[in-house]
Amino acid sequence: MTDSTPPPISNILTIDVEDWYHLSGLQIRGRGTPRPDILARQLDRLLSLLAEHNCRATFFCLGSSLVNSPHLVQQIAAAGHEIATHGWGHEPIARIGTAAFQDDLKRSLDWLQELLGRPVNGYRAPAFSVGAGQLDEFYDICFEAGLAYDSSVFPIRGRRYGIPDARLEPHVVREGAGRRLVEIPLSATTWLGRQWPVAGGGYWRLMPVRLIVALVTRLNRERRPMVTYLHPYEFDAEPLSATTAAGRSLPSLRHQLRQNLNRGTMYRKLDTLLSTHRFGAVEDYLRDAGL
Repeated sequence: MTDSTPPPISNILTIDVEDWYHLSGLQIRGRGTPRPDILARQLDRLLSLLAEHNCRATFFCLGSSLVNSPHLVQQIAAAGHEIATHGWGHEPIARIGTAAFQDDLKRSLDWLQELLGRPVNGYRAPAFSVGAGQLDEFYDICFEAGLAYDSSVFPIRGRRYGIPDARLEPHVVREGAGRRLVEIPLSATTWLGRQWPVAGGGYWRLMPVRLIVALVTRLNRERRPMVTYLHPYEFDAEPLSATTAAGRSLPSLRHQLRQNLNRGTMYRKLDTLLSTHRFGAVEDYLRDAGL
């Protein structure tokens, strides 16, 4: 590499740490019971894979799923990963409004920072649910809370979420008093005049690994990082059971079928990506990019 050759892009690996059984129960029948034993099994497998590749990630931790199992947050931190917040209640900001979001954010930050004994610098909204009309007030709240970055914007036109005209690359959204708030949007790529989601989750479950590798390579050639989002449940070696989470019903069976579809491919796909491309935590990217 010559002095004029730009350094390789550091991609961003993020994990939304939420209890699938807890949230599935809430979604299907309005009440859910956390299963920290299952979440621990999922995290063990994922953390072992990251350790094999000496890869750090940012783990966005959901308070309501983890409040009774704080040792899982401490386990993630002890493995050397960055802890950020996924909020407390996993309620869509577009529905509850920014005042309720502010309370939810404070509750989650207070809990995590007391647990860890250090600042928490990042946030991700549940289901990327901040609306375009809420962004100004949303960013003001995040900045006032002392956050260094947010990763809630998905620059796509989706059925449940998305801000299709949002910027694609990480960028500063607030600045003052010697600090910044940076937006780290989830990755999308342009095809046929439209932005398409390529960041992880269900999209990666459906994509062949060769396509995912090609997309990361394409983004890096454009000098953009691949900003991912994954979940511990996607790495469970056991089938997910929505009937265990929410009882036997047609909605449970549909949810179970959808969530298990191609889920068994995710471990191999992430293993391949970590072998072929450079990934790290959000704070690693911000440091390397001078943001």
